[in-house]
Amino acid sequence: MEIRALLDGMDRDDFRAEAAEFAAQHGLSTFGHLVDLIATTQDGQVSRQACRVFSLLSAGDETYLALTRHPHQKVRVHAASMFRGEQALKYAHELVPVLADDDYYVAREARWAFDSMGPDVLPLLQEARRTAKGAVRRGAWQGIAEVGGPDAFTEWDRRVLRRFIAAKVEEDLYSSEEMHLCGGWYAIRTDNQQAVLEVCGLSDPVPVTKILGGDAWNNDHHSSAKEDEHVRCARVYVTGAWDGWTLVFGEPFAHASRPVTEICAVLSAAFGEAHYYAMHCQGGGNEWCVAEGGEVIRYYDESNPDEQIGEPLDAEDGLKLPHDWSDENEDLDDCYATDVAEEMSANPKYFEGDVEGYGVLALTACGLKYGSPKGFLRITY
Repeated sequence: MEIRALLDGMDRDDFRAEAAEFAAQHGLSTFGHLVDLIATTQDGQVSRQACRVFSLLSAGDETYLALTRHPHQKVRVHAASMFRGEQALKYAHELVPVLADDDYYVAREARWAFDSMGPDVLPLLQEARRTAKGAVRRGAWQGIAEVGGPDAFTEWDRRVLRRFIAAKVEEDLYSSEEMHLCGGWYAIRTDNQQAVLEVCGLSDPVPVTKILGGDAWNNDHHSSAKEDEHVRCARVYVTGAWDGWTLVFGEPFAHASRPVTEICAVLSAAFGEAHYYAMHCQGGGNEWCVAEGGEVIRYYDESNPDEQIGEPLDAEDGLKLPHDWSDENEDLDDCYATDVAEEMSANPKYFEGDVEGYGVLALTACGLKYGSPKGFLRITY
């Protein structure tokens, strides 16, 4: 397939010029040459540019479909990424095996492709789950989770899932895993998980591994769902007792409509002490709130430093607040939410220390009414 013919078929002049310049620079005359470049280059920048041109040239669905079986992982990833939306439905049957790709990122692109097709693709995935063999059958299960969530599983699959998680939860009690932190969580001074569930109005708790709980939290609050789809407010991850603290990841009360200061005050009135922490994985967004006996004694939000409450905590001593760019404190290290958490409660970045019991995923009122969020979640690494 000649590059020149593909360039002539492009609608946007700026994209055509970008692709033509790259092809000329690297002496590419056919689309196959571009694929070979992606598969062989060791230059990161060249690889990124080649992958972009790969998608800009619109080589055709049949070409991209064939490339989902290419030996090189990066080619398969970008080929799978070309199938999106309802128009990809006609290729759904051929894409089912890609869900079982050995490479995590290729399989993830395939899951995203099926998710973009919408619920009309669920019957195909459910049929593959019943009739396919081995890895493809497992891949179809993951596709069902991505498109419809656990509510789309058959009762038989739910039983299989419960048994598998129950076995892994026992192993999980002795594991120490790093958690990907991006968002907000509460730390409550209690080892009574059931009491936390009751005070927060949570129901239908199911045991989960640490990885599964963390994946659910990250999946839900990173969701691009609209507000009326009730994804971010449907469920929370509640840990076991961790050195005397129970952590709650997510929005335990309706729609995050109450300020964290109010929630911390309410929780501390019930349990004696409650904290809130937040941070972004790419930096910034640090926030913490400490409440005791129904009163907030300290609140800091990096994005609104003028709204601070209370005096700096001992945990902040010798560090500078993230918004502070003054010359006076330039030699001090920044104080992050995890620094405060580690000193005052528990730092969930690392699951270390004595953990009693296991974590659960529990539904909020919105989860009960609108169902569990969709999305594939890992149980173990």
